[in-house]
Amino acid sequence: MMIEKNGVNQMLEKHVETRSDEYWKKIIEDFQKIHENEERMERQLELEEIQRLKEEIRKTQEETRKIQEVNKHVEDVNRQIEQMNQVMKLGIKAMLAHGMNLELISKSLSKSEDEIMELLK
Repeated sequence: MMIEKNGVNQMLEKHVETRSDEYWKKIIEDFQKIHENEERMERQLELEEIQRLKEEIRKTQEETRKIQEVNKHVEDVNRQIEQMNQVMKLGIKAMLAHGMNLELISKSLSKSEDEIMELLK
C-alpha cells in the first residue's frame, strides 16, 4: 500500500510539474507575443510618422517650387519694366536732343518733371 501511495504521489507530483511547466511555458509564450505586438505597434507608429513627414516634405517642396515660379515671373516682369524704362529713357534723351523742353516732354508722357529727371539718372 505504501508503494502504491508513493507511486500515486510520484504520479501526482509529475502531473503537477507537467502542469506547472505548461503553465510557465504558456506565460512565457504570451509574454513573447505581447512583446512582439508592442514592437509591431512601435514600428507601425514609426512608419506612420515617416509617412506624415514625407507628406510634409512633399508639400514644402511643392510650395518651394511654386515660390520659385512666382519669383521667376517677378524677375521677368522686372526685366521687362527695366527694358521699358531704358526705351523711355532713350526716347526722352532723343526728345531733349531734338530741342523739346522738359515741360513739353512731361505733358506728352503724362509724367512729372521730377519723374523724368529721376528716370534720366
